[in-house]
Amino acid sequence: MHLLPDPALRWLVRAHRARGIWISEGESGDGPRNERVLDDEQLPPEQVASLDRRAEHARETGRGGTERIADGVFVVRVVDGFSAGMLLPGATAAADLSAAEADLDRLLEGLRRMPDAVALAQAAPDEGSLETVASVALRLAYQLERINSCAAIVAVNEPAGVRIAGVSSSADRRLVESYADTESALGRVSRGLGEGGTVVGDPAGTGAADRRQRASPAYVAPIAFRGQPVGAAAIWAARGELSGAALAETREALASAAPRLERALHAYGLEQQAFLDALTGLANRRALERAMQRHPPLDGALVAIDVDRFKALNDTLGHAAGDAALLHVARLLREHIRAGDIAARAGGEEFALWLPGASLEVGSRIAERIRVKLGTTAWVWQGTAWPITASFGVASCPETSRRVDNLSAQADAALYVAKRSGRNRVEAAARV
Repeated sequence: MHLLPDPALRWLVRAHRARGIWISEGESGDGPRNERVLDDEQLPPEQVASLDRRAEHARETGRGGTERIADGVFVVRVVDGFSAGMLLPGATAAADLSAAEADLDRLLEGLRRMPDAVALAQAAPDEGSLETVASVALRLAYQLERINSCAAIVAVNEPAGVRIAGVSSSADRRLVESYADTESALGRVSRGLGEGGTVVGDPAGTGAADRRQRASPAYVAPIAFRGQPVGAAAIWAARGELSGAALAETREALASAAPRLERALHAYGLEQQAFLDALTGLANRRALERAMQRHPPLDGALVAIDVDRFKALNDTLGHAAGDAALLHVARLLREHIRAGDIAARAGGEEFALWLPGASLEVGSRIAERIRVKLGTTAWVWQGTAWPITASFGVASCPETSRRVDNLSAQADAALYVAKRSGRNRVEAAARV
């Protein structure tokens, strides 16, 4: 896959009478991707290979520069995991060198924004199709950035919390799919618990906000439809304030997006019902199995969990207490897994965790942390304290099985050993 069309690079080479241009992009699924266009086919192969390594080294270290070599002047610029280098004639004047650097910077900015352009194009709905939450939120974030000339993020209300569904091009992409802290400004305004306004610090309370924006105040604005909260947007405007035409246009954009977000959230909710456990809101067994088959090459750890002596709890305190106990367990599971992990209720008092990419050791460590937390967290039902513990079985691919399909049986077998060995413990399946 080419990073840029070949003619565009050739035009840039010839505009600067360069002998060649080198582009290097950071790690992807297939490793780093590189592009090279030579206008001087007489360059020795060893010299070309040396410049290949220089361009990659600049990308890896994040440091560009200008270097005089036997064949000319090699200038390299770097930004956000991309590097661009150009081999100029040895007699290049300072002004021409500055112009080449400026063009390389423009090239890199285009490369940096390319994923956003692709995402925006994919987010554009086909005529007659239903927009997704991600597409509406992404387009709104870009619109807010255009209006206010600054970074913007868009969060939406979901049963699981306030999810950041869209970020603009200059915002921190790591925030996408993360959940805002419920007591943060963004979390409260999204749920209709505040009217919005200027916020100093991280408006989402995620702890992962872009360092370039953390010191700047943000303006948090609600998104509502027919008086009901749908979500909120955070906009890093100057001094965290919006006024005049920008404020009016921002409000119009939010009002226009609100019904589209509400429809998309409703459709998403209906779709998710087929994959959620009705009591706990965790994934169900069907969703767990789908997640385990999602991203080849498949590897990770599966943790099978069974609440100890749950029948005695149900018989003594009643089924309402049993449901409350299961909700208690579900909450602890949510709080103690990593981003990207899946917590599921497999049925009855049985739960499971799918930990993509986790080794058997990591899976066992996470299971042990949850076991300890569950056993030391008090649970009280109508004035009666009841100890809740659980047993855990862990299996992993490829350490205990070469196939993900076998992990469920292996984790269940390890769980059975934990039960037979006295409960309230973690057992791992045997390595292959």
